Amino acid sequence: QSRSSAASDVYKRQGINAEYGVNPTIKFLVSNSKANKMSWQTYVDTNLVGSGKVSKAAIIGHNGGTWATSSGFVVSQQEGLDLAAAFKDASNLRSKGAFINKEKHMVVLANDRSIYGKKEKGGFAAVKTTQAILIGTYVEPLTAGNCNNTVLEIVIMRSWLITVYLIEQGY
Repeated sequence: QSRSSAASDVYKRQGINAEYGVNPTIKFLVSNSKANKMSWQTYVDTNLVGSGKVSKAAIIGHNGGTWATSSGFVVSQQEGLDLAAAFKDASNLRSKGAFINKEKHMVVLANDRSIYGKKEKGGFAAVKTTQAILIGTYVEPLTAGNCNNTVLEIVIMRSWLITVYLIEQGY
């Protein structure tokens, strides 16, 4: 079976049109992958905040450095480092809270892949990848569920596209 045929089989099993897909997020990710260009700011503006389900967003490195962020949304290096450390041991965030954009959130769930926090009328979702952390916040009337799913979808779809690319290349 040829590489492109194997990739087409993967697309079909996932119910996705081999050219772009049925989901606008998939279409964006595939088209950017095909053009071999990456813009972290575009992920923030188009896929996270542009979804209408995330109020503000950022992508940071595990070292706390900012890769891209919404206008007026700042995750300090210390906030980023604390968040990155919490993926290994969340006890500090559970007891003291998580600070995102200088706002304290109560951590409601934390594991080695994702951290979710809540405050009076909003909250955040943070999802770790191999090199980055995607952070999305919501403020009512936006909901935790929609924000959480949107942030997680970006991570899952990017991983899936890398898998398809490797299949196409014969790996």
